[in-house]
Amino acid sequence: MKIGNVEITPLLDTAAEGGTRTLFPYIADDAWAPYAQYLTHDGHRMAVSISSFLLRSGGKTVLVDTGIGAKDRAWFPNGRLPDAIAEAGVRLDEIDIVLATHMHIDHVGWHTTKQGDAFVPTFPKATCVFDRKEWEYWTDPAVANAPGNEHIVDCVLPLRDATKIDLVEGEHHVTDEITLLPTPGHSPSHISVAIVSAGEAAVIIGDVCHHPAQVTEGWSPIFDMNPALAQQSRAKLLQKIEDERMTVIAGHFAHPGIGRIVRVEGRRHWRAM
Repeated sequence: MKIGNVEITPLLDTAAEGGTRTLFPYIADDAWAPYAQYLTHDGHRMAVSISSFLLRSGGKTVLVDTGIGAKDRAWFPNGRLPDAIAEAGVRLDEIDIVLATHMHIDHVGWHTTKQGDAFVPTFPKATCVFDRKEWEYWTDPAVANAPGNEHIVDCVLPLRDATKIDLVEGEHHVTDEITLLPTPGHSPSHISVAIVSAGEAAVIIGDVCHHPAQVTEGWSPIFDMNPALAQQSRAKLLQKIEDERMTVIAGHFAHPGIGRIVRVEGRRHWRAM
């Protein structure tokens, strides 16, 4: 699709399933009744896409998030992002900028690829852009080496001596048409990616929402590191989306994850395009 002059290509790295009780343990089963169309046959499981997005803006090729990777994680199927990029007619060395909305395991997986006993940048000519506070939190040795954060050790830390890293703050402009928006709470300094061009606007929401039900209900999943702050960021971004009539691009909604926020009887709802 295009937003003004920016071309956007959704890329599916992989897909998985999660239980409603696992992902949203504080939400009663009957609260899911209005969202049955999004659940699998037993009514207690949901499909979760793990998608990335390739943007072409101002002569730059920008990749937003890199999925789960192919490092044989215990709880995730290996991804296929490099193949998806090739199918889109793009070489890995043509990508100029790699953005991470945050540093959870399913958003930095393909930042590196295993080569022998080492992990090397998957996108050899790209500048890797991270929010400074997000980088500082996850690369602190006490955090990076904590159990469960192995993805920082093999996907993020190897970048330090192997590629250009740009640590940015606040509403940083990646190109004249792409701006990073602070949306903290899901992770210490989670960002969303606004695309504004030729009178049109969209936003890649990262993990502000994992599921369409959150557009209506505002629920926080178990993965929100600061649920109260995440709810504030969610409410603020959804209001901005409505006020500015932005297209929504959601990496965990059913692929390709592109849609609109609409009002039905005064409540927000997700409508896929």
